[in-house]
Amino acid sequence: MDDLRLLRHFEAVYRLSSFSAAADELGLTHSALTKSIKQIELGWDVQLFHRTTRTVTATEAGKKLYPMAVELMGFAKNVRASIQSGEHVLNIVCGPAILESMIPAAIEKFARRFPKTRIDVETMPPHLAIEELIQRRKHLVLYHDSTLRGVAHFNRLRVRRVCDEPYWMLFRHGHPVKEMGTELESVVGFDWAIAGFDDLFEQSLPPEIQSLLHENGFPQYRLLSQAACIDLAERSDIVTAVPETSARALIAKGAIDGGPHPGGFNFSVSAAVLYDAGIEPTVEHFVDCL
Repeated sequence: MDDLRLLRHFEAVYRLSSFSAAADELGLTHSALTKSIKQIELGWDVQLFHRTTRTVTATEAGKKLYPMAVELMGFAKNVRASIQSGEHVLNIVCGPAILESMIPAAIEKFARRFPKTRIDVETMPPHLAIEELIQRRKHLVLYHDSTLRGVAHFNRLRVRRVCDEPYWMLFRHGHPVKEMGTELESVVGFDWAIAGFDDLFEQSLPPEIQSLLHENGFPQYRLLSQAACIDLAERSDIVTAVPETSARALIAKGAIDGGPHPGGFNFSVSAAVLYDAGIEPTVEHFVDCL
């Protein structure tokens, strides 16, 4: 516990590049904070900072320690929350289309085996999600396979494919897009609404398709809700894309029309955890439920 306290002191000094600012943030005196840093340096036989009267800069040892310290503190916070609440918490990050199309059914299945496990699911850009995973503040991330392969730290991830099905277009009844050909060039000129963070996915596409999308200003609307995209498609001339399973279910209800996406794109979702994280039964079972 004492080491964690000292690491919190180190993290504040590193992040703020100031002993005075860190002391104010932590509610400590300048001398008490200096003593904490000295205690680490003497105990570990390293120098963490170069100090002058005006600047504080990290040494190579300090730069190496910082990400590990943040990771350890994040892990300790999760452990503490789990112990204090008396229940296990599974923290998940995913894209908005995954949240709306896959997560509810997975939670329903998961709860049958682990009814006392609390699940927190949120969406954020994939590069931020991976940082949260690296810092052990999240247990599992779910994104398009191409997106995951484009993130930093991919070599630190254990990845498992959980879904692979075609995208379908959705549009209002009587929309002219239904009469267009089966080539991507014939449909990208319409206004589209797309759910999610697709920069990395787009970068994985062939250059000629990237150019085609860019030339047509695709998509016109990018929302963080698949349901909102579908609602726009029902009430206007906007076109959207969803996984085939979801599309067929919506079309069967009769409120919207649709068909295969001419781009031939697949909704290929993968689950990722850290390679060096322990095999957590709840995480493994949640992935199974997907």
